[in-house]
This record gives sequence, C-alpha cells and structure tokens, in this order.
Amino acid sequence: MSATKRNMILSVPPIGAMLVAGEYIVPQDLDFALEHQRYSKHLIGEILVRMGAVDRDELERVLNLQKTLSAQ
Repeated sequence: MSATKRNMILSVPPIGAMLVAGEYIVPQDLDFALEHQRYSKHLIGEILVRMGAVDRDELERVLNLQKTLSAQ
C-alpha cells in the first residue's frame, strides 16, 4: 500500500465518531460501547446495535459513507 493511500485511510473518521457527529448516537453510548469492546472484542457497530443505541439500517448507512470516504 502506498503512503498516500495509507494516509487517506487514516484520515477517515472511526465509525463511532461518525455516528456521534451524525447524531445517530450520543457520546455516552459510544463511551459505553468502547468500554464493552475492551472485554468482548466485538465490533463497535454491533455493540451499539445490540444495546439499541442505533438501528442496523442507520449503522449500514454510516458504514457505507465511511467506505466511500476511504475509497476516495
């Protein structure tokens, strides 16, 4: 992978930050999910869906946006 491509990928916000910025979840939900992830090793999005903080369709929408940003 080229250095340019790596820098572009690193500049794409994490899914949790995107969900908070888009007001899909509140920061406290993200904090709880991140703490839970430390022990469960599950994906943040899956944790947030399981705890009812975000709908699966909303998560998919933001994941697709994240994928689009990383492809640019």
